[in-house]
Amino acid sequence: MFIKLILVLLLGWIGFSLMKRFKQNNPSVSKSAKGQKMIACDACDTHVPESDVIVKNGKNYCSKEHVE
Repeated sequence: MFIKLILVLLLGWIGFSLMKRFKQNNPSVSKSAKGQKMIACDACDTHVPESDVIVKNGKNYCSKEHVE
């Protein structure tokens, strides 16, 4: 019984070590989790993701209402 317990703990430790090593060597995981650059609205100074910014006449806006 004691040997089975040691084997289970050893296998768990090996599995945990392999998963930890895989996470460290996988750079695509950290790049996708970074997010986007935040841009300030010129009308209200609210910060929005770069993909949601509305650009008009060289100024950045957070919504259609602020463009008008």
